[in-house]
Amino acid sequence: MYRIVIEREDDVYMASTIGKRVGEDYGLNKSQQTKLIVSIMELTRNIVFYAKKGELFIKPIPSYGIEITAIDQGPGIPNLDQILNNTIRSKTGLGLGLSGVKRLMDEFEITSTVNFGTKVRAVKWLNEGQASRFG
Repeated sequence: MYRIVIEREDDVYMASTIGKRVGEDYGLNKSQQTKLIVSIMELTRNIVFYAKKGELFIKPIPSYGIEITAIDQGPGIPNLDQILNNTIRSKTGLGLGLSGVKRLMDEFEITSTVNFGTKVRAVKWLNEGQASRFG
């Protein structure tokens, strides 16, 4: 497992570089790698812009997928449903937002508590179209 502390823009690129390497090492095709990297960049940019500091974990799960978990102790997201439904668009990030990460990844879970922070867990399966073990 890889743990990357996210505090500034350089950390966003470090995380995406590690994610690309892990994706390649575990056999993700180019399309899957791109979805993984864009998701990592979106989550880590959210940390930099909104929470100022957090962590990203990249965990390969052999024969299953690549799990990414972003955790921060930032302000939290009070209007999470609107964000996920694209009712509200962010002025920062890549323009995809959390709803984009949800679409790009095969599994997606988010918890956010105002004044306590946000945790996002997402998985890109090694075999596109495989059934989720968790749902």
